[in-house]
Amino acid sequence: MIFSLRPKRKVLSMDIGAHKIKIVEGSNTKNGIQINNFLSIETPEGSLRDGIILDKDLMHYVISEELRNKKIKTKDVYLTINSSKIVTREIVIPKVEYDEIDKILKYQIEDYLPINVNDYIIQFKIIEGINADDIEKLRILVIAIQKNIIDDYYELVRNLNLNPIVLDYQPNSISKLLKYNSVVNNTFPLQNLTIASIDIGYDSTKISIIKNGNVLVTKIVEIAGKYIDESILNLNCNDENLGEIKNKIINISHSYDNKSNDENILSILKSAVLIIAEKIEAVFRYYLNRKTDNKINMIILSGGISNINGLDNLFGNIFNIPTININSLDSVWFKGSLINYANAIGSIIREY
Repeated sequence: MIFSLRPKRKVLSMDIGAHKIKIVEGSNTKNGIQINNFLSIETPEGSLRDGIILDKDLMHYVISEELRNKKIKTKDVYLTINSSKIVTREIVIPKVEYDEIDKILKYQIEDYLPINVNDYIIQFKIIEGINADDIEKLRILVIAIQKNIIDDYYELVRNLNLNPIVLDYQPNSISKLLKYNSVVNNTFPLQNLTIASIDIGYDSTKISIIKNGNVLVTKIVEIAGKYIDESILNLNCNDENLGEIKNKIINISHSYDNKSNDENILSILKSAVLIIAEKIEAVFRYYLNRKTDNKINMIILSGGISNINGLDNLFGNIFNIPTININSLDSVWFKGSLINYANAIGSIIREY
C-alpha cells in the first residue's frame, strides 16, 4: 500500500501487534501463497501502543535476535499494521479515470477528513461504481496514515538491514486474503458473500466488513484480549497460568454443572467476551442500517483470542450469523495457525 518497490523473490511479512509480532517468510507463486517459515515474537512491553512505535531500539533488538536465531536471510519486508490513528472514510466522488482520483483527493481531502493533508499519506481503494441522480460516481475507501508513523516503521526496518517494500493496513491484508481464496476450511465458499472479519487481538478488536475484496466498513474497538486476561486475574489467578486456564475451557458457549472455580472462570470469561460482542454488534448495526439490502453472510474469526474453544459457536448464537475460525484456505500452503498469521499472509498478496 505504501512504499513502492516490487520484490522478485520471497519476502518477509510482519504483522506488528501489541502482544505479538508475527512474521512469515513466503512468496506468491502460480500455485498460491507458499509459506516457507514462520515465527512469533513477544512484543516487548512498552515498545508499542495502538500501532505507534514507542521504543524502536527495544523492538529492533528482539526482532533482530529472533531473525538471527532462525537464520532467516530474506531481506525484502512487507509490514501490516493497524491503529486508531489511521483515519478511514468512505466517500463518493464523480466517476473519473483511476489516475485522476489522486488529484481529486489531493485538493479536496480536507473536505472529507478532519486532517492536515501535509501530515498524512493518503491511499484509496475503489469499492464500487454507483449511479446517483443519474450521474455516475465512485464509492471509494480513503485511508490516511500519519507520515511520522510511516517514518518510524521505515526506520525500524532499515535499521534491521532489511528492505522496506510495503506498509499495509490490516483490514486491507485480510480483505486481499479472502478475495484471493475460494474456499475456507475446505467447506465454505467465499465468493459473492459479505463477510465480517473479526480479529480479536490483545489490546483491540478489529472489525472489517468485506465484500468481494472491498472493505466496506472498518472499526477498531479498544477492548480485547487484555481486558479478558485482566478480568480473569481479578479472580486471584496467576498470570503465568492464563494460557492454561483459557485452554481448559471445553466450550465457552456451554456451562459447567457445578459451582466450581472453573465455573467462576468460565462465567467471567464469557462476561468479558459478551462485552466485546456488544461493541461488535454496534458496528454491525451501523452497516446494516445504511442500506435496506445490506446483510452479513458469514463471520470469520482470527487473532489469538479466537483460539478459545467454542467462541465461534457463541458468536454464531449471539449474532445469528454462521461463524467460523479461519483454519485453512484453498490457495494458501501453510503449516502454522491461520488464526494467528492471517494478516501477515494476506499482506504478501499484491494488487498491481
